[in-house]
Amino acid sequence: MSSSETEKIPAKKEISSQDAILKAAIAEFAERGVEGARIEAIAREAKFNKSLIYRYFNDKQGLFEAALQSKLEERNESVAKIPKEISEVLQFYFKENLRDQNYVRVLLNEAQQNEGEPLIDDDWRKEYYHNHIERLKQAQTAGELSDELDPVCLMLIFTALVFFPATLPQLAQLISGHKVDSDAFQKLWSNCLRTLTRLLQPDNLDSV
Repeated sequence: MSSSETEKIPAKKEISSQDAILKAAIAEFAERGVEGARIEAIAREAKFNKSLIYRYFNDKQGLFEAALQSKLEERNESVAKIPKEISEVLQFYFKENLRDQNYVRVLLNEAQQNEGEPLIDDDWRKEYYHNHIERLKQAQTAGELSDELDPVCLMLIFTALVFFPATLPQLAQLISGHKVDSDAFQKLWSNCLRTLTRLLQPDNLDSV
């Protein structure tokens, strides 16, 4: 696509081209990080030229922010699929993180390159986690989880549990003896999540 062709792009084609660029960008950022990612490689994979990328996103940082935002929106769409039982919720996110490694890697890239500036979609993301914390509070009120643990602490613990295998798969493999994408590990970790949730029920904590 020449520079003259980028001047007037139909709306539907523009959305399609942006989607293709973002898809290629996510893969590139996930593999190489923000510093190592190359606009040339993204353009080549998306089958569009660099000038179109700069027109849409200004620079590499703008492209990274748009790529991360698209992954966050994609993850938000999965909320409707979340089960009701807490143990099932943990297994859902554990499996989602293994399935979508690019999401996890892009989050890690965000953490590495952030120097204290406001996070992308900060307010929306806070609300997302606040809703999960409210869900934990409701589970405590209903007697499904002990109220001895602060729901914010519970959220931090649960988040760590569902991200660990996807974030540090080599450590999970060294400890368990299984690759994280194997049936053996997924059965092991799913059972672990179920057991931990059961142990956090009031009756079980009282007997400890």
